[in-house]
Amino acid sequence: MIKDIAHIALNPLDMDKTVAYFDNVFGWKKVFELHKENGDPWIVYLKICKGHFLELFYDGKNDRDYAFDFKKTGYNHLCVTVGDIRKTLQEIYEKGYIDSPEPEIEKSGCKNLWLYDPDGNGIELQEYTPESVQMQSNEAPYKFGREGYVGIGHACFVCKDIEASLDFYCNKLGMKLVGIQNDDDGKPWLHYVRMADGVYLELIPNGEGENPNKGWNSRGFQHLCLETDDLLADVERLRGIGVEIDQEPKTSSDKNWQAWIHDPDGNKVELMMIAPDSPQAKA
Repeated sequence: MIKDIAHIALNPLDMDKTVAYFDNVFGWKKVFELHKENGDPWIVYLKICKGHFLELFYDGKNDRDYAFDFKKTGYNHLCVTVGDIRKTLQEIYEKGYIDSPEPEIEKSGCKNLWLYDPDGNGIELQEYTPESVQMQSNEAPYKFGREGYVGIGHACFVCKDIEASLDFYCNKLGMKLVGIQNDDDGKPWLHYVRMADGVYLELIPNGEGENPNKGWNSRGFQHLCLETDDLLADVERLRGIGVEIDQEPKTSSDKNWQAWIHDPDGNKVELMMIAPDSPQAKA
């Protein structure tokens, strides 16, 4: 059903500052902008790589405390995969945004490094290694050593009820649990859910508190967008197994078909079918 992550959406407090940050640090360029019906600016699209974008919404409001916390319920971070992390980090290091170009080795075996955007959103850069949990779950050969940014590797959510979240993403949306990483005490912690080769969700159990996403303009994470090839059929299948459809399928101003649902923790999930004449396809 789900073939990829199309985009992650954020609500920045300062659009110009945020666009400049992602351009200067990562080289993600603004490729187009959408406007409201009255002509006011609405969404800025930054291109990460082919088929993967970062959506930035105007009019972000500072109505919640952003907490990058692996214990608090809700969205945690965005991970972008790179073909050669040392080369990428060297470029960022030379710009003065990090203190060292050397990546860390995480428990899964991948190489990574963390940065934070002007609003405190966590951005993980990660290079897969052949022996990693992620690559062992591939269903086709995966090309290593490619130049530049490869795609959105994963979005990470801290879940109040891990079983409910696994049921939603695996049983209902058709993804697959491919590995579980234990914490330092040996207890199950990071759940790797495969969406497609090289594209995952990370689900963390035992979330505390309520989801801090108060509304469409609240600072920080806004929604996760999943790409599908047959939106109408997918929505009917989801409806048939009891998934609540928050917004029925319709075409949006960017010409794509979209529908909206939410996961057990209230994180907004957009389902999108990319149209050939959409600005995303043209970009």
